[in-house]
Amino acid sequence: MSMISQPTPRAERASRSAPGRSAGIRVNLNLTRELAFTSFKLKYTGSTLGYAWSLVKPLLIFGMTYLVFVKVLKSGAADPSFPVELLVGIVLWTFFADATGSAVGAIVANGHMIRKAYFPRWIVVVASTLSATMTLTVNLGLVVVIGLPLGWFHIGLQTLIVPLLFIELYMLVVGIGLLMSSLFVFYRDLGHLWEITLQLLFYASAIVFPLSLIGEHFRVIVALNPMAQMLEDMRRALVTPTIPWSATILGSLEIVPCLLVCTVLVGGYLVFHRLSPRFAEAL
Repeated sequence: MSMISQPTPRAERASRSAPGRSAGIRVNLNLTRELAFTSFKLKYTGSTLGYAWSLVKPLLIFGMTYLVFVKVLKSGAADPSFPVELLVGIVLWTFFADATGSAVGAIVANGHMIRKAYFPRWIVVVASTLSATMTLTVNLGLVVVIGLPLGWFHIGLQTLIVPLLFIELYMLVVGIGLLMSSLFVFYRDLGHLWEITLQLLFYASAIVFPLSLIGEHFRVIVALNPMAQMLEDMRRALVTPTIPWSATILGSLEIVPCLLVCTVLVGGYLVFHRLSPRFAEAL
């Protein structure tokens, strides 16, 4: 990465032309891809199980959560499809937690590159989230491959919304990553605060209990959380077509979760853009 150097005035003028911009986009995409693959490989380097940890982790979380909340506390025990809903929720939550957690420290972890090389700083953050996306693809792919023959999933017209839900989820992850990674450069305590926030969000996102278990008014409040909205709609689209869409629960407030996601993404970008010129000095 140290081969990336400060652009010359001639290179800057060339980059403003259409061919220059096209070449710049290709370079940025290639760098993002390489950093993402490198991050994915390094994450499991030196461990005994290696890449298998990407599968073991969500399964262990699912097992413990299922035992405590379904078997002991009887949360969702009356719903035979709830274990599958819980598994899907755990897989998606593991992606959200891993992606945002790695993105928070991405700039600091790559400080040597930031200080010595010239490239758009957002690439480091996006690459860290793409690395987590690779893990999500493997985990969710295995769940679907195993679950389809067993009748876990109900595929129909409602399934068409799944790609949109993934886009919404990734927008939220990138927005949080840009915001937190830029602030973390100057305020290192944010890393610990985000870990606590993740624990609170886990229980506030209706992962370990179906929304039908809580009162109507509180149900609306929970569904305003973008993660809860996405998880509930994902369950509706893949597992249990009989439960209501989040829009039905929210009524006139149905647009609020999407607006929150867009606000986080735009706000995260603006904060990142404002602070990024100071990264090299702070690191």
